[in-house]
Amino acid sequence: MKFRKLLFLFIIFAFAACKEVVDAERPTIEVELPQGGDAVYTQDGLRIVATLTDDTGLLQYKLTLSGIDSLNDIGADSTISFILVDGIPNNDKALYLDEVFALDDSTFNGAYQITMTCLDVEGNESLRDTVNFTIRNSIDSEPPQFNVTGPTLDTMTIGQGFNTGGWVTDSQSLIYSEFFLGKADFSDTIRYVSFPWIQNNVVDYENDFSWWTPIDSSWSQGQYHVYYTAWDNYSGVSHSIPFYVSY
Repeated sequence: MKFRKLLFLFIIFAFAACKEVVDAERPTIEVELPQGGDAVYTQDGLRIVATLTDDTGLLQYKLTLSGIDSLNDIGADSTISFILVDGIPNNDKALYLDEVFALDDSTFNGAYQITMTCLDVEGNESLRDTVNFTIRNSIDSEPPQFNVTGPTLDTMTIGQGFNTGGWVTDSQSLIYSEFFLGKADFSDTIRYVSFPWIQNNVVDYENDFSWWTPIDSSWSQGQYHVYYTAWDNYSGVSHSIPFYVSY
């Protein structure tokens, strides 16, 4: 009888020992360079430093570099982007990544974003680590400069109004500018003007189209803005003056 009990316990222990342990724990990833808000210069290249760890073993990582466009108040699309997927040899439990990516000196100045993720050998995916930074080239790292006017009140109502005007300049090669007045989400346009032909690297909003803008019943209640944008050969910038229309 004792022998049967011992045999039964042995079978249970053997079964438990052979039972597969499921790994549901995510690997971790931390981007150390660049840091948020850093300015990266093309002559130095883009140095990416990151640490990846997992309790069972790492399979691969994915690195995405992308530009942030005008909908994020940059004024023009950043032009460089790439996706890198690479395996991790020997399924190591830790990887320290330190690599420099060359940047062409004509890279568009602007805002960029790095996103990194990784997988472990069980297929668990890490949470994303995302860093926002800027790239500056040595050809022309100075963006166009605004000196513009718009509404001075945070909230306005029917019967009130405001003046728009001012100018935008660039030290080397101003090539295009736009003026937008309307809803802050761009769902409604009150006025839009583009300036594709520019002389002497200046757009003179003051003399070319300065006007008094009255608020009337055609405006709906909500958030509006006066939105100036401009580009040179390597930079895009914007300037927003927000205000609210209330009845």
